[in-house]
Amino acid sequence: MTMTKDINDWRATLPEEWTVRLTGEDGEEREIPLREHPALARYASKDEAVKALVHAQKLLGRTPEGYIRLPGPDADAEQMAAFHAALGRPESPDDYTLPELELPEDLELREELIAGLRARAHELGLTPAQVAGLYHWFLPLVLDAHHCLRDEAQRLRDSELESLRAVHRGETPRLLDKALRAAEAIGGEELLDALTRTGAGDRAAVISAFAKIAPLVLESGLRGAPSGWGEELSREKLREMMQDPRYHDPSRRDDTYVTKVRKGFEALYPGNYVPGGQI
Repeated sequence: MTMTKDINDWRATLPEEWTVRLTGEDGEEREIPLREHPALARYASKDEAVKALVHAQKLLGRTPEGYIRLPGPDADAEQMAAFHAALGRPESPDDYTLPELELPEDLELREELIAGLRARAHELGLTPAQVAGLYHWFLPLVLDAHHCLRDEAQRLRDSELESLRAVHRGETPRLLDKALRAAEAIGGEELLDALTRTGAGDRAAVISAFAKIAPLVLESGLRGAPSGWGEELSREKLREMMQDPRYHDPSRRDDTYVTKVRKGFEALYPGNYVPGGQI
């Protein structure tokens, strides 16, 4: 590098033995005379270069305005809190404001989930804008997944019901009623709720299985079924019998007939029968 005689000739007064290592454009590091260093070319005189050096020394160890120092690996909770606050994290998780998004009528976000989101965001040091942006992006994805699962569940129910209709045709409603009553008699509301939550109650094989054991559970002596029932015992049949004057007309009341209806309800709802309560 050859230094020309111009306003920067002051560099020529620097001792030639003062050298410095410089990485060139080719990536190679070389040792050159200090007076040929490109950084000195910006100063018109030695005085300007010295003043710049003194100013740079004053800045060493100081934090420039707007600069946030990254905590080290050994930073304590107080230092991390100060760092997150400088980045814009609110004081409390409750200070995060989530955008208003339209939800389906059959879907409601649980408060504990929203509280957990805010707490985790605060722990990670996220800013309100970051949390709102993530929420606005992620919630529609959850809703789409919810809709897909719901639609798939409905398709499964329709498919299973269609398979039952293909086999039982017009008897399908009666089959469904028998299966429901058998499941209720065996496990009550707890079993019915489990079948609903797991989707097992929508499967044709499960419905058929409960329908097959219905006679044993509902109409056999094991469940105290009344004698004298020549036809299949069902809720619909009992409703029909209650319309008979022998049951509801005091002037034509038949105690034997009324007893038969009562025992029918006792057989359908063992342990839960309340006179006049089951219709």
